Amino acid sequence: MTPRTKPATLKDVAEAAGVSISTVSRVFSSPGRISPETSDRVREVARRLRFTPNVMARSLITGTSPNIGLVVPDISNPYMTTLLKAAQKVSRGHQTGIFVADTDDDADIEREVCEQFAQQSRGVILCAPRMTASHIRELSGIVPLVLVNRIVEGIPSVYTDSRSALRELLDELVEQGHRRVGYLPGPAGSWSNKQRARTVADRARALDIELVRLDPTDGTHADGVLAAEQVLALGITAVMAFDDVLAAGLVEGLRRRGKSVPEDVSVTGHDDILSELVHPGLTTVTGQSARVGQLAILRLLDSSGPVAGSGPEPGVLSDESVGVKATVVRRHSTAAPRTRSD
Repeated sequence: MTPRTKPATLKDVAEAAGVSISTVSRVFSSPGRISPETSDRVREVARRLRFTPNVMARSLITGTSPNIGLVVPDISNPYMTTLLKAAQKVSRGHQTGIFVADTDDDADIEREVCEQFAQQSRGVILCAPRMTASHIRELSGIVPLVLVNRIVEGIPSVYTDSRSALRELLDELVEQGHRRVGYLPGPAGSWSNKQRARTVADRARALDIELVRLDPTDGTHADGVLAAEQVLALGITAVMAFDDVLAAGLVEGLRRRGKSVPEDVSVTGHDDILSELVHPGLTTVTGQSARVGQLAILRLLDSSGPVAGSGPEPGVLSDESVGVKATVVRRHSTAAPRTRSD
């Protein structure tokens, strides 16, 4: 037999698999519409024939880009990298690529990148955006948008809902005997930071304890290290940090000043991304970043064009704003405060 010299076509795969050309096309463009048995058979034949779907050609025919834009404020943050990996896994299943842009926490760069992505992608996932709500709505008029960890009326969004977990965490600190608790804030432009700070403050008032809002930060590990000095100067016995990055920095800052966690100061984080790399293990709140990333991709694919198998999932994708419930993860970074005789 003469070896094949031309690339395999849809027709070749269809004939070898005993299905129609349209069935082969749907296997690679909308896999949820085809039975698993047929899909597996077609993909096996395609591998044997070394057939590669031409996604660019398909995009020219359908007028839909095969790519999605993912915009993040800081790609070095483990929350964002975990979200990205989860989003990529879902997008691959739909023959969709992801363009990623890091904005360095700058609203102007964020807007510029989104406008660029609007020209070359089927939609944009905008993570923890710093832009104003009016700018976000303006962008939504030129490209399908899904927001992550930000709610803007009229724009689909997916966010980590940690309100009940934060209240539970503060309740436990109070039960341990803490009456002067600090909140170590994240970036000022972060919607999530505002929500967490408000939740903690409201619960502190209900419990009738003193909550000290520490100096603003950019959310870096170095900021957490520097915050240790203020924590000790103010006599705070427990700190709830905006996220694990700041919490890990605070633990290190206390160590450098000869203090230990939780013996001298209790520390909690948020996101559960560095918690087991910190000593002692960090009590924290799950960020659900992988689940948030998966749902954001599914929501965008659902809104930017018909993609079979992308949902909606019952009770999950039906509303514009979807909160993924977070839970407390208890480790060893909290304890009862020292008494005067300690």
